[in-house]
Parts: sequence; C-alpha cells; structure tokens
Amino acid sequence: MSSNSESTNNNFLDKLETAKKRATVFQEFLKQEISLGANSEKLAVLDAGIQNSPYQQYIPSYSQFLSSKPDGVKIFSSVNNDKFKPYPQIGQIPEIDGEALKFIYDDIKEACVCIGGFANGDFKSYWMGKNALRKNQFWSSTKIIAILNLISRINTNYPNIDIDRCVIRGEKDGKIIECPFYNFAEDVVSYAKNIASSNSIAAMFKRFETRAGLELWVKQITGNNDLEFQGDYGEAPFLELPELVNINTQEVLLKAPENTPKRQNLITAYDLTRLLSMAGWHHYINSSCQLPGVQSHSLESVIKAMGVDTARYADVAIANLGLENAIASPVIISKLGFGPSETRNTVELVYLALVQFIDNRYKMENKPGQLRSVCMTLRGEKPVRDLNSYDYEAITLDASMAAEVTELLRRIVTDEIL
Repeated sequence: MSSNSESTNNNFLDKLETAKKRATVFQEFLKQEISLGANSEKLAVLDAGIQNSPYQQYIPSYSQFLSSKPDGVKIFSSVNNDKFKPYPQIGQIPEIDGEALKFIYDDIKEACVCIGGFANGDFKSYWMGKNALRKNQFWSSTKIIAILNLISRINTNYPNIDIDRCVIRGEKDGKIIECPFYNFAEDVVSYAKNIASSNSIAAMFKRFETRAGLELWVKQITGNNDLEFQGDYGEAPFLELPELVNINTQEVLLKAPENTPKRQNLITAYDLTRLLSMAGWHHYINSSCQLPGVQSHSLESVIKAMGVDTARYADVAIANLGLENAIASPVIISKLGFGPSETRNTVELVYLALVQFIDNRYKMENKPGQLRSVCMTLRGEKPVRDLNSYDYEAITLDASMAAEVTELLRRIVTDEIL
C-alpha cells in the first residue's frame, strides 16, 4: 500500500471513529451555522446550494450510475441476510422495522429509510421506520409526486415519448407561455426562479390531474390509504390551464382537467421514500414493482432535476465521514421541505433523498468496491415561541438534520445498521 493510500485510509478511519461522538458532530454543525451567520431565511446546509457541491459535476451521469449493477468482480453488493426482502410489489406496504431507527434523536419525528442491494442477482430492500406511517405535513418534499405522476401518465399512453422533448404551454396575463418540461422541474427543485417560484410551478404540475385522482394514484402505488394529497403550496398555479405538448409534432398530449377545491397534503415518510426509491431504483426492481408506465428516458429528466436540490445534507455527511476520496459513481438526488407551522407552533424541516455510491475503501486491501444505496425521508421539528422570530430554532434544526444524516450514513458504511 502506498503512503498516499495509507494516509487516505487513516483519514477516513479517524473520521469514522470521531463521527461516533454524535453530540460533538452536532455541535460542530451548529458552530458552522453561527459562524456563517445563518438564519431561518438562509440556513447553512438546507440552503447551501448545488453550485457549492463537489457532486454537481456528476449530475449528467446520475442516470447512468443508477443503471449500473454490481458485477461481483470490480463491484459487489452484500445484502445476504434475513432483513432484506424482495422489493415490494405495487400497492404492497413492505415490512418496516420499527426498532432499527431508535438511535435517531428526538428532533426527527418521522423517518423512513430503505437500504437496497443485490443478492444472487436479485434486488432486495430493507425498510426501517420511526413513525414511518404517521401522516403529517411534509412541506415541499411532496412536490416531486405530481411530477412523477405526470411522467407515469404520459409514458403509459405514449411510451416512446421522452419528457425532455415536451414543453408545457399555457396562457398567462394574456400571453402564451411555453417552456421545456425540464426547465419547470428544475425550477421546482432549485428555487432559482428562472421561470417562476417553486411553489407556483409545483401547483401547476398538480393541475395535470384531478386532486382526487392524484391522491388515489399515490394510495394505489404505495398501498397506504391513510393519506390526503389534495393541497397546493401556498401560491396559485403559474399556469392555471397548462398543456403538455410534443415539441416535434405540436400534439397536445395532456390538458389540465377541471379544478376542484383544495384540501390538505398529509402523507407519510414511507410514501415519499417508496416513490423516490421506485424512481431511483427503476433499473434494479422488477417491472411489477416499477412506477406504472414510466420509461427510463423520461425518468432521466427528473433525476437530473433532483440533483440540483439546494439542501446538501448528504454532501456534508460524506465529508464529515472522510469518504470524499473513497467513493465512486456518486448519486445524490433529493428534495427539501421547510416551513413554520402556525397550528403546531413549530419550525419543521424535511429531507427526502436517495444516496448511492461505490464504497472503494476495500480497494486498499485489493478487494472490489461495494455498492451502497439508500433512500430516506426524515422530518424534524422544533417548538417555537415566536413564529415571527425563530432563527435559533431553525439553525439548530438544520444542524440536527445534518448530524442525523451523518450518523445514518456512518452506520450504513460500517454495516452497523444491519
């Protein structure tokens, strides 16, 4: 082993050992928040931004990485224990281990984590939860649902249509607005407002299906009937009557149905983890487990858009574990959620993410790299005395989420969670 390899090996071994001191990890994140002058409008990790992420360069390759399977020679996957079961069929709620996440601190009120991997060529999954089936408000993390539903409906009727060859068109203020699907999806995740606000575009995506129809679709996919998904995101849709149009033929593929009164968005951590895992692991799971109708060429657009999330909890977790130079083929797709609740007098934060990479620490012992793939939803909250001033509670919650994601990934790469 070269001196450089030994140095790298010692670095992550030291950091993995240090990361066991969870209170210290949290305090370090909190110090960073304070030193950066973070507040409820600009949090250190939630609002870090993709432009500062070392993984931005890999986004164009995410879909390729998510389609590559272990060959058993250069890359292996070891999930040969009784905890891993075949990925569930559509409409089937998997067995969720309610004990495995007891280590998660009290700030995280609901969580659902699923580890995926291969055993004898078959993809298997291990589901863990903390109040995983308790419905609640998951804020903007739910914005991906209507986008996935749109792709499902389009590819069911037009399997050869690549969503990247479609535009969304509609009238606004007496003018016809037309932009590519991807540009809208990216604006939802990035909050860049290149076209409009994330909230107004997310509400527009929900206009492609009836509220009851979209809610029913989620229930049929996840198997969870105890949810409500008929709300918006605090703003009117950017386009009230959007159309999805094939840019090559100008054929209108889908129109907005008649609108109906809004209700609430109350779903579960399990629902979100299930839907994102179906998108991210599309190439790994059986066709009977995949999102109905969805084709990989259209999923690429969503995966690329979810790569630009401003929340970078996985980034800081990997860095704190000293793994930056020990992993290959990284994928981090995610969607944040954040807001103050007047009804609960809390500030709340959600992190929905799929994180995958090849763990190459074993190569230093002339062993193949190991596939690590996990999908997670964590919802945290802090009580707030004054909803007009909750900066400290917000930065504390941001630091807490970063610390919990770090601990979760630490237990995964050390196999402690298994």
